[in-house]
Amino acid sequence: MKKVLFILLTLIALITLEGCGTDIQSDLQSKEWNVVSTNGEAYTAQFGEETVTFEMLGFQLGYTYKIVDNVITFQENGEEESFSFEVTENEDDYQLKAANEDVKKENGDLTLSPRVNK
Repeated sequence: MKKVLFILLTLIALITLEGCGTDIQSDLQSKEWNVVSTNGEAYTAQFGEETVTFEMLGFQLGYTYKIVDNVITFQENGEEESFSFEVTENEDDYQLKAANEDVKKENGDLTLSPRVNK
């Protein structure tokens, strides 16, 4: 009986803890984002279930993306090449650190902050 109670309490604790964590993908999909890059670029991003649209100066560019183990990987539609960033949450913002020097040189490290409509 003690073993069954222990297993039941452990399952309840795991389910409760899982609900406390932030689901990055859901959070990204729920807002429009300002993106600022360490290379000096600034633009907006809007995330869908599997795609993201970046907009700068009225021009839009779309990518597919995946998030696995706090690493987001973007791939331009129809292209083989992809680029990845390590994602960390900082209050309401997300920091995306380039996975390698080539990605950093091309895109910089990124900060995503929720866009406030005025």
